[in-house]
Amino acid sequence: MGFKGLIKGLVIAVLALVVVLGLGTGMFFLRSPVLMVIGDEFTGLYGLKRTRVAQIESSLKLFRRVKIVRIVDGSAPDMVAFAVEAAASKPYAALFAYSYYQGAGRYAEQFPEVPVGVLGGIKRPDTASERLVFVETDREGDFYRAGLCAARIALSEQPEGGGNSGSGGRILFITGDLITRAHRESFSRGLKDQGYDEMPRFADAGGNFTGLSGISCAVMTAPAEFYLDKDLTIPVILFSWLDPAATAREVKVIFDDSPWALGVETVKMLVRGETVPLPSKILALKDRFANTRVWRDIKKTALAKDIH
Repeated sequence: MGFKGLIKGLVIAVLALVVVLGLGTGMFFLRSPVLMVIGDEFTGLYGLKRTRVAQIESSLKLFRRVKIVRIVDGSAPDMVAFAVEAAASKPYAALFAYSYYQGAGRYAEQFPEVPVGVLGGIKRPDTASERLVFVETDREGDFYRAGLCAARIALSEQPEGGGNSGSGGRILFITGDLITRAHRESFSRGLKDQGYDEMPRFADAGGNFTGLSGISCAVMTAPAEFYLDKDLTIPVILFSWLDPAATAREVKVIFDDSPWALGVETVKMLVRGETVPLPSKILALKDRFANTRVWRDIKKTALAKDIH
């Protein structure tokens, strides 16, 4: 093949690539969108920049636009349903934050052909429409993973040459109203499977727990004033939708089960007609780990599937 033939082949390849990309882009925008119905309060908590990134990532993973329908907090169910209807005439699916489940019910009754999911809640309310799919978080799996992460952090705090194998600093588990015995057992099992042999200390978020000496890792499932008031520098594993940039540097790991974290898998489930609990997205904040090996181990835990 001569030089001209090489140039001709290259031009054809480039044109073919342009055509493919153009067709792909056209298909992307022609496909019916997914609607994400969230409120201003949630967006402020989650972070505006983080919301935009999550929207783009979700759109790319689903290969269709994910449109945000932002609702004023406190809006009546009819107004919520109207806003969603105005956002797209024939959406692929509609996802609602739990606080708008009544509006989701109104919308689902009006448009039964659209798959509708509700995220961010624990269970279906008795008054909810039967047309809605409530997506629950895999709490037991999450707490097992939290146990793995907490044990890895605690064991890394063990002084060199001191202590017994399987014993690091103590682990504090701060519980809330929704934490069950099964959740505690899952957490303890995660600790044990990671090689941590000590019993964790359990404290109620609304209490005034004072035994904080020797704690090497704290797991917070609910805000705890008694802990925050101490101004401690103990590594924290946090269950929250809060933007990591708004958290203290002591927060090393965040379990996020927000609508954005679970949205893509929820859409896939709705289309398949399945309903199973979904695991939280685990954020291991690399810049807050002095020991990168610990960070890598926790990252592997975050990426693992079916480990509980």
